[in-house]
Amino acid sequence: MGFSTVLLLIIIILLGIFSFLMLALNKSLVHLDLLFLELDIQLGYVILSAILLGILIAIFLEVIFFSAKRKNKDE
Repeated sequence: MGFSTVLLLIIIILLGIFSFLMLALNKSLVHLDLLFLELDIQLGYVILSAILLGILIAIFLEVIFFSAKRKNKDE
């Protein structure tokens, strides 16, 4: 196994541990009042979903940026 593979496995394991720690905060409820919807969600789920949504948005924007950068090199 290469160094990058080991590093990726360590990062995935740490992310999993961090996720379980965030879900341990489920004792307190958060009241979300969206436009037409009111939700009572546990705090761990709110934090975990916000972090995962941020990661997905960052990856999506990086893919767009690097694909546009690659198109400019081809021209």
